[in-house]
Amino acid sequence: MMIAAIGCLVLGIGIGLCDHAQLGTDPFTVLLVGIQRHIRFTIGTKTVSATIGSLNLVVALLMILFDFLVDRKMISIVSFLAPFFTSVGIDLIGLLFPSPVHGQITPFIFLLIGELLYATGTSLCIFANAGYDPYNSFLIGIQKLTGWKYKTVRWTVEIVFLLVGYLLGGTVGIGTAIALLLTAPLAERMVSFLKQKWLL
Repeated sequence: MMIAAIGCLVLGIGIGLCDHAQLGTDPFTVLLVGIQRHIRFTIGTKTVSATIGSLNLVVALLMILFDFLVDRKMISIVSFLAPFFTSVGIDLIGLLFPSPVHGQITPFIFLLIGELLYATGTSLCIFANAGYDPYNSFLIGIQKLTGWKYKTVRWTVEIVFLLVGYLLGGTVGIGTAIALLLTAPLAERMVSFLKQKWLL
C-alpha cells in the first residue's frame, strides 16, 4: 500500500515536470483535451487520473468499471486514492516552479527527468501489487484479456488515444512522442528489476 502511494506521488511529480516543460502532454491527456474541446467538461488539474468534477473522473470510473468486469481483484482503495496522491505530486511541482521554464535546454531537462519519474512511479504502482491507478489497471486488464506484454498493450492503447485525441483537437508535441515511446519499456524494465531485486 505504501509503495503504491509513493509510486503515485512520484508519478505525479513526473507528470508535473513534463507539463511544466510545455513540450507536449502524454497521449491520455491529449485524448482528454481533445474530448474537452467538444463537450462541456473541464480537465481540472493536468493529471491523467480522475479529479472530482472533471472529465478525468468520468473516464477513470469507466476504466474501473472495465476492470471490475475483467478482474475485480485489481480494484482496491489504491484505485480511488491514486488521483489524490498524483495530484499532490503535480501540485508540488507547481509550488516549487511557479513560473514556466525558459531557455533552449532547460525545458528538455524537465521533460526527460519528468519522463523518468513518470515511468518510475508507474513501475512502483505495478510492483506494489496492491491495486493500481485507474489508467494502469485499465491497461493491465487489457493485458489479461490479450496475453500481450505490458509495453505492447500500452503502446497500442496510447497510439489509439493519441490519434483520436489529435483528431479531436488535442495538443501534441515532442513530449508526447517521448512519453509514447519510453514510458512502457522503461516501466517494464523497472518492474523486472524490482522483482529480481526484492522477490528472488
